[in-house]
Amino acid sequence: MFDESKCDLCGDCLTLCPYVDYERDEAIEQFQSLIEGGTPRIVSECITCVACNQFCEKGAGPFDLILERQERTGVLNIPEQNTQLFRNFPNAPSRVIPGDADGPALSLCSVGELLPGLFDGPLFKGMTVLKGGDYFCGVGWVHLGQEAPLRENAPGVIANLAASNANEIVFYHDDCYALMASIAPDYGIEVPFQPVHIIEYLLRRAKEQAAVKPLGIKVAYQQPCASRYTPWKDAQLDELFSLIGVERVDRDYDRASALCCGSPLMPRDRKRAMEVKERNISDAVAAGAQGMAYLCPLCVLNLRKVAESSGLENYHLIELVDRALYE
Repeated sequence: MFDESKCDLCGDCLTLCPYVDYERDEAIEQFQSLIEGGTPRIVSECITCVACNQFCEKGAGPFDLILERQERTGVLNIPEQNTQLFRNFPNAPSRVIPGDADGPALSLCSVGELLPGLFDGPLFKGMTVLKGGDYFCGVGWVHLGQEAPLRENAPGVIANLAASNANEIVFYHDDCYALMASIAPDYGIEVPFQPVHIIEYLLRRAKEQAAVKPLGIKVAYQQPCASRYTPWKDAQLDELFSLIGVERVDRDYDRASALCCGSPLMPRDRKRAMEVKERNISDAVAAGAQGMAYLCPLCVLNLRKVAESSGLENYHLIELVDRALYE
């Protein structure tokens, strides 16, 4: 929720944005217009990556105000077929695969099978698995310029997850963890289990393993947009990379300055989406990366061809950990 009392109109939220080029005076003017109820250019130019919330050191939540204006005006002009796709996600068949009742459950949301075979190895052996429409978190609605469906969906999906009776639930999709660890508490919704991010879970497993094979590769990490809601995980990722012998190259578009994979732009501006993808991959190559390391499956699907054409390997974080621990 945007908190006007915390906004001092410094302009950082827009001057730091890597997708627009505003001088500070113009940034302040744009945001002042937003606060006063207007619909300035930034509302349509925003790619919905949530970065400005992280840029705002005062915690005002500038993206939340931009999102409210996008929803009220419909200025993003998202094609109906994309909106319908999101409406259908909760109706996808759901399945619970029983596992060890004393261990954590694993939630795959509706995206767990986009990359086949990712969860077949020993890392997840014996876990109760929750997947399908009952567990669709809905955070992706913000990329369509809509917040109401997310808010309306949140209590139901949390109740469905709680019905597993698991004390801990590991979330594969960064969106799902963002809902449980940040967005739902902001809504005042109780989360009656301990949400665990997949990075935290993989770090635990790496620490438990007696022998770890250092991989000795350099990667550029592709940070999901939803990581902006829970940036504290970055330190865990650095520790995990160190344990498995992966060097996270120092590049321009990482951490707070990370670039989106381009997926949110695809329905409305494919040319701009491609420009973002190419800028991202070119940065990885320039920093000396041998490959891209991903967490979000949609990031993999959106960037893998561009990465391959630039000579980069594509690695999912789970694959890297599995290789270091068990091969």
